[in-house]
Amino acid sequence: MANRSCLLLLALLSLSIQAVAALIATCSRSNVVFVGGLSEDLSSTKLSNEFDRYGTVVDVSIINGGGKQQPYAFVQFESSESAQAAIESAQSISFKQVKAARPIDRSKRKRSNTSREKREAELQHLRDVCSRTNLILQVQSTHVDRVKEFLTQYISKNESIELAVEGQSRSSVKNISLVFVSTSDPISLANALSKSEHMEIIARAVKKLHIVQPGAVEADMSQAEGCDIVVKDLTRNKIESCDALESVRLQIFPPSCQGKVLAAMDALDDNVLAAKLNPRDATETISLVQVYKHKGKSSDTSTDALVMCGVSKSINNYSIHRECPKTAKEGISRAYFKIKEAVSRYESERVDFSMESYRDCIAIDCGSAPGGWTKYLARDAKMKIVHSVDPGYLDPAIEVDNNVNHMRMKIQEAITSLKSKIQHDKDKIKVFVSDACLHSMSAQADFLLDAKHQGILADEVFFVLSLKCTIGHGKATFDAQVEQTVRNLKDRAEISDLSIFHLFSNRIGERTIIGTLK
Repeated sequence: MANRSCLLLLALLSLSIQAVAALIATCSRSNVVFVGGLSEDLSSTKLSNEFDRYGTVVDVSIINGGGKQQPYAFVQFESSESAQAAIESAQSISFKQVKAARPIDRSKRKRSNTSREKREAELQHLRDVCSRTNLILQVQSTHVDRVKEFLTQYISKNESIELAVEGQSRSSVKNISLVFVSTSDPISLANALSKSEHMEIIARAVKKLHIVQPGAVEADMSQAEGCDIVVKDLTRNKIESCDALESVRLQIFPPSCQGKVLAAMDALDDNVLAAKLNPRDATETISLVQVYKHKGKSSDTSTDALVMCGVSKSINNYSIHRECPKTAKEGISRAYFKIKEAVSRYESERVDFSMESYRDCIAIDCGSAPGGWTKYLARDAKMKIVHSVDPGYLDPAIEVDNNVNHMRMKIQEAITSLKSKIQHDKDKIKVFVSDACLHSMSAQADFLLDAKHQGILADEVFFVLSLKCTIGHGKATFDAQVEQTVRNLKDRAEISDLSIFHLFSNRIGERTIIGTLK
């Protein structure tokens, strides 16, 4: 019995040795070589040049390591003999590890193939978008939908500029997305967006504008090789003559690629372009934008990255990003910009409406501290009286205005107090605004209707309410809550000309509704 067990064990061991030998034989016949310990900036071209001394290199795939792991690669030769020659000469090659690698049947890697097909479809779609685009906006990712709406519904109408939003994509920079626009006159559109009245609205959302020529170059600007491709395309296809340029400003996105781009310009034979750089007093602007770069580990080839380029006359405030003060000189918060944007958008949408028609009327501002909305009503809209309701303190610069009546109490208390004081129709409130922070979104509408019921409002009242979502997350959820609140409001009162806005000044879970209560 013992002898039989020993014989069985020896047979199994023999099979294992044969399997290992077969595996080694397979690896030795492989035409793929694994290369470990690569440097971060090593390109596939340089790696291919390093190994082509041993035979024809068919393909090079560099995989970027995560965290502390160094990049590594698979080099595929035309023959297994070439691969074996590279392995045997490993000592003379300046890499930490060179060894045989088993070929992988890619047809069996369904998950990888599906991902690759999805990426190729995404890349082709973006190529099509780039073929129609001549203006790119760098946008804060949380504001993309608001920017697209602002362009198509506000700028296009008010500036009489034909435009189309072709698409959008996430960039390699955190919290920044790119919005692709086509227009018959990109410089006029860029100038329109740079106007002070528009900059006040979009400064928090749009960081920069890039005027580009339609079409994309397949290159990765994070690599020196990719910058060479982009700069050569720029000088050959985008600039008729470098000598014709006077002084040039460079706009590069992402900014981390600027050093490599400048090095590529310095390497040009004539070096004329680099000599023209003058960012302070530029007559022309060159924009280079990395619009796509595959983030996966298996890519370092130029076909997985797209760059758009453009040369245009410099315009004023080309970089439109301007930090809107959180508190202006008088200590007024971003609330001032919120109501200013709200009224401006409403006037644009409702051609028969003008805030000027409410001049010298009486208004109430609920939840007013520190006074942004009160400031707008008292100074910009020139209300006769603004009842500014908030238990907190107003900014002293606003509180001293003759037409501001600060009521340091809660909203319900203020409504009761005003009811006892209003004796004539001329003293009734015609403008009701509220940016109060309340536990329930519907409470904003409740206070508006209660004021109407208590008789302190005029027959027709213009209202602006900030609806703040306190539960859930996501745009669809917030929009659904707001729409339900609006439906309830319409069921309880006669409301006309109502509009819902997701303003640039609104937070993600905040919407502004504007209309007339009869």
